[in-house]
Amino acid sequence: MKSHVRSIERRLTLYVILFSVSFGLIFSAIQISYDYLSESERFEQATNAVLKRQSGPAALGLYNYDSGALQTLLSALLLNQGIVAASVVEADTQFQVRAGLSAEDIVANQSHIQSYIIELRAPQVFSQRREILGYLNVWVDEKLIHQGFEARASLALILDLLRNVVLAAVLILVFRQRLTGPIRRLAARIIDVDPQSPVTVPLAVEEPLQHSELDDLVGKMNHLLAAMDEEIHQRQQAETRVRQLNEQLEEKVRARTQALHDSNSQLRSSLDELQRTQDLLLQAQRMASLGHLAAGMAHEINNPVAVVYSNIATLSEYLTELVGLADQYQKAEGDIANKAVRAVLEELRESIDLDFVREDAPDLIKTSKGSLDRVRNIVSELKTFAVNENSEKSNEVVSRLVDSALADIHVENKQQVRVIHQSDGAPSVPCFPDQLRMAIGKVLVNAYEAMPGGGTLEVAYDSDDKFISIVVHDSGVGMTSEDISCAVNPFFTRKEVGQGTGMGLTVAYNVLSNHGGEIQIESTPGKGTSVTLRLPKAG
Repeated sequence: MKSHVRSIERRLTLYVILFSVSFGLIFSAIQISYDYLSESERFEQATNAVLKRQSGPAALGLYNYDSGALQTLLSALLLNQGIVAASVVEADTQFQVRAGLSAEDIVANQSHIQSYIIELRAPQVFSQRREILGYLNVWVDEKLIHQGFEARASLALILDLLRNVVLAAVLILVFRQRLTGPIRRLAARIIDVDPQSPVTVPLAVEEPLQHSELDDLVGKMNHLLAAMDEEIHQRQQAETRVRQLNEQLEEKVRARTQALHDSNSQLRSSLDELQRTQDLLLQAQRMASLGHLAAGMAHEINNPVAVVYSNIATLSEYLTELVGLADQYQKAEGDIANKAVRAVLEELRESIDLDFVREDAPDLIKTSKGSLDRVRNIVSELKTFAVNENSEKSNEVVSRLVDSALADIHVENKQQVRVIHQSDGAPSVPCFPDQLRMAIGKVLVNAYEAMPGGGTLEVAYDSDDKFISIVVHDSGVGMTSEDISCAVNPFFTRKEVGQGTGMGLTVAYNVLSNHGGEIQIESTPGKGTSVTLRLPKAG
């Protein structure tokens, strides 16, 4: 804004100088032109007057052919300013008397030489008709006429220009002191007005411009600034009030948000617990259904298994007796006198391969008993789906159950696995010992089988207000999330057919459920698995 004010002052200065010099030059040019024309007109009038005065003597001299008088007259004319040549010419005889420049010089300089001519008539004393005797010619050099005029004009022009410049400087000084200066200072004060406090210093017009249009303008500006100050004050009060309301609102929103966050956290926890409970209920319902089915299947399978087991034992006795009888018959073959009968018996013995039967029959009986024992174990595992209401719980130290389960394990890589069992300070827990030992054994067998090339097996204990935990961690192959979700399902296994029944973790889950506890599995593929058996403390 300040540069804009200075530019206005410069413009005004430029306008004053420009117009002063321009109009001074124009007026000086007009004055010089007028003087030039006036001087030319005066010279022409003076020349015509001289010619008229000299026409009489020139006519008399021409009438008398007085060359001397004419020459004297023409010489006198050359004494006048600007006249460079003069001649008297008779009309009839072309008699001529000439003075000054020659005709050739006049032609050469004709661009600035002007001629004047006047008729010469016969004097009245000699002729009443006043016939034309000849002509009086004079040639005037305009340069000589205006000689010195250009210098005078240039001097006048310079003086006029200086006068106008001085006048412009005076006007500029007066304008700056009396007009642009006060306006510039007023504009500077307006620019320096603080927008936050407009009426700190009221605006005022300086003395040179008082009682002018600026008084009304400054009054209006002061009124606007006062209104602006009032508006700013009201706006600041409103902003303060809005800020307070915003702070209160933010505090309420923050409190409400925190309440909603707490409520959401509680709701999320409740939903998680509800989901977990629902999963447990579904799993319990499935296991309960499987328990009824397993109990029925175990009862139905146990009966024929017992019969088959008994029959195999009886069959084993019968085979032993028959083989013994066959041996006695073989010994008595030599005492048979009838060769035909003896030959038939030998052929019959060779056809049934009695030696092979004697060697293979015990293995068949042993394998059959082993298979029946496996069926009995599966039936025993199926019985874990149902709570044994006839048995009673007893307090057992969990480390002893773990030691017993470790001692009963027979796996190929047992010597390659390092067992770390932190049994010091192990708690006791009310349980069905046989069931819990079987569950722990199933988990330990899975841990061994997860480390076919060897590794580390760790068993530790933990407790809180409600539960005692047995933690079994191995450094084996680990499990995927999908495997973990199906781990406790009956007959789920990733082993080759014939290498496992898929009932290990199912049995452990059922045992923990029968005790009112739970099983938790955490695993990372390639980094091992942790199985936690949580049992409730004594109530």
